[in-house]
Amino acid sequence: MSYKKNNHRKGITYGPSQKNLIVGLEAFRLKVEKEFFCVFNITCSKGLNECNNFILDLKFNFEMSEGLHFLINRKIGELDFCKNKESNILFLNVLSEIATKNNIEIDIQELNLIFNDSTIVIHKIFKQSIFIELHNLVSEIFQNQLLLSRYLEKIPNEIHVPVFEEHTIDSDFDLLNLRMKTIKRQDYFAFWGLYFDNCIEADIYDFENKQIISGELTMIN
Repeated sequence: MSYKKNNHRKGITYGPSQKNLIVGLEAFRLKVEKEFFCVFNITCSKGLNECNNFILDLKFNFEMSEGLHFLINRKIGELDFCKNKESNILFLNVLSEIATKNNIEIDIQELNLIFNDSTIVIHKIFKQSIFIELHNLVSEIFQNQLLLSRYLEKIPNEIHVPVFEEHTIDSDFDLLNLRMKTIKRQDYFAFWGLYFDNCIEADIYDFENKQIISGELTMIN
């Protein structure tokens, strides 16, 4: 597993195989920017199954701790910005409505939460996995941040969720089958990759045992 440097995108970028713009996507992007005080960029590309795969980049002017608290509670200090208590994080349910209106399939391949001091990279591990697990993941990262930062001694430059043991993926194994059949939701809560300043290779956060370990694991890309 190697360090991933974030190249921030601008607006909505469509891949070469995208023939038509997705109606409603720009309005969704602008709504998220306004409601969550961020710069929100979307990269769209079509997979082999014609699914519209999105990479979402959200850049916040918060430190990670404050930003995660805001995402979960929609509060900054005593100010409450959540008008609809039933709305989900980042209004991702709206993407399902956009998919229905455009008669297409949409999935999130990768979600990057970019804060002033750290970037959280959440990877898709099965169909609709980020839609399903985002709230739980953000909540757990927020609750584990003291351990992730070595008790605030060092904030990771990047946190990758999840990473897997090397032997999980064989070179002759069908990666798509692995994602769809073998990997389950609990695999989000096994191992996370942590990149610290001046370190090329990642440390591993063992979620179950709540400790940082060293070891060779790999990311699903």
